[in-house]
Amino acid sequence: MKKALLILDNGESFAGTLVGMPGTTTGEVVFNTAMTGYQEILTDPSYGGQIIVFTFPLIGIYGVNADDDQSRSIFARGLIVSEFSTYMDNWRADRMLQDKLLNCEITGISDVDTRYLTQVIRTAGEMKAIITSELDEAEAKRVLVEAPVLSQEDVVEEVVSPEAHDWKAPDEPRYRVAALDFGIKWSILDYLTERGCACRVFPAKASADEVLEYEPDGVFISNGPGDPERLEFSFDTVRALTEKLPGFGICLGHQVLALAYGLETYKMKFGHRGANHPVRDLRTGRAHITSQNHSYAVALPEGMDAKAAREPFALEGGLVIDKVHINDGTVEGMRHAELPFFSVQYHPEGHPGPEDNLYLFDQFVAMMG
Repeated sequence: MKKALLILDNGESFAGTLVGMPGTTTGEVVFNTAMTGYQEILTDPSYGGQIIVFTFPLIGIYGVNADDDQSRSIFARGLIVSEFSTYMDNWRADRMLQDKLLNCEITGISDVDTRYLTQVIRTAGEMKAIITSELDEAEAKRVLVEAPVLSQEDVVEEVVSPEAHDWKAPDEPRYRVAALDFGIKWSILDYLTERGCACRVFPAKASADEVLEYEPDGVFISNGPGDPERLEFSFDTVRALTEKLPGFGICLGHQVLALAYGLETYKMKFGHRGANHPVRDLRTGRAHITSQNHSYAVALPEGMDAKAAREPFALEGGLVIDKVHINDGTVEGMRHAELPFFSVQYHPEGHPGPEDNLYLFDQFVAMMG
């Protein structure tokens, strides 16, 4: 097996075995704690610009298939695993993960102590990293120094649809949804379609007038990668649309809505990535287990702490915070006191799981009704 090298921006290095395409890749190293769903995670455009550490020790065992992709390719820059399976065993699989990585030209590394690596990221924070099967350590370090940090890259441009297009039509169309694409997952569109929504996907830089020409009943603001503050071009559009139409934002879309309505965002030390993040709904008191993938969060005004909140609380400008992360008190959901839109920081479509939060799609459809 061909050898590979992983070097972090803090100087730590790891020797391992190449998986995927031989070569060199750089990106921001992050970790995901989900036990299943590596195909959905890798094909989630929200990972654009990032190298994913899978904390589950064995990756690739059930192969991949044509149905579980969340986008047209793998937009993550690489992957790091403890053990990479060289065989697969699942009735739905049509090829091995290695074949998928080669087809998408993704470079990764296995035989790394991912438990230790995750501890490094939790302590030092997310940082640049390089994986290479062709450079020596000195040259790899030089390349890493010259690589940009993720906040300097327009990664949304890498993942969005270049032109507006219609998603597969529902059997009985009830509503028309305009989806602003910052890196949308296909399963989101599928769940809207299942609920009778005809969806047209618009590029992130589409104007409000272009979207309104479609005569939609509602607007969806999608997930995606990178720093939300780099998407300033979209704030006026999002505000103009949600002042006229029912709206629903997920993940990056949640952050864009917050920025459009006067809040700020900040970079977390190591983000939330996994399928078991607990979120409290402040309206009902119920805790939901959620799937998450983000490095940025919505900031509350100075001196305001949401961790102890037990009921929704209003902010200036009309936004109402109604969901918080139980572990660290970060903002996980909001709605507007007067306008019919809401958003969540997590991924209610549950690919990969859980599916506890599909009711949010029903709420959006009810708004349009």
